[in-house]
Amino acid sequence: MKESNTVLDVIKTRRSIRKFDGTKITEEFMQQILEAGRWAPSGANAQPWRFIVVTEKEKIKSIAECCYYKIFKSRHVGEAGAVMVICADPDAGSQTYLLDAAIAGTNMTLMATSLGIGSCWIGAFEEQNLKNMLHIPGKLKIIALIVFGYEVGKASLTPRLPLSSIVHYETYDYKNEPDTLTRKKSSGPSSVLGKLLRVLFNRR
Repeated sequence: MKESNTVLDVIKTRRSIRKFDGTKITEEFMQQILEAGRWAPSGANAQPWRFIVVTEKEKIKSIAECCYYKIFKSRHVGEAGAVMVICADPDAGSQTYLLDAAIAGTNMTLMATSLGIGSCWIGAFEEQNLKNMLHIPGKLKIIALIVFGYEVGKASLTPRLPLSSIVHYETYDYKNEPDTLTRKKSSGPSSVLGKLLRVLFNRR
């Protein structure tokens, strides 16, 4: 198999996992995940990211109390084998520090997938409480958390719009608009309600 196909397979295999068995991630695997993040591109090669790895069970549970989805706590955070807190320094020399940190995080989720480890981005959290808990300097911004662990069950394949609906050549082609409108319709109130119920019953 060509390496390019292998990379695409990893990209397609990655899922947002929201149910873990609590098994700790080995130091060897965590180092590989961190290396993937370290080699991400960044504006002016500023490398503005800083990574905090949390593996202590009680601390992970405390972090989980600071994470939520809408009105519900993100319970799967507490089940994770490791939590990665991705921070960025706005003064590091990159105007795109937010994007830089996100790219580094994406690299890490893909490396985790290649190692058979599930992951999930956490974007809703109490930043100041986390900063206090983890002694994060005031100048750093917490961009996101990524939880890593071994999946319980099997996450379903999430749908993707076809390339014909999202790709334009030379200029924007408005003939693609109907597919975009269909996508919006599928993300209406009933979809949001379904997501909230899955979170409530930990079936996300």
